[in-house]
Amino acid sequence: MRRALLTIAYVLLVVPAGLVARVIRDPMRRHWSPGRQSYWS
Repeated sequence: MRRALLTIAYVLLVVPAGLVARVIRDPMRRHWSPGRQSYWS
């Protein structure tokens, strides 16, 4: 019973938060910039 509640809490709270965070910002800075000399950081 406890495992089921934790799984439901994870799916309802953590997964949507992660998806929203990916939409808002790109943590790996993967955007395309045609004028850039190099993509090495």
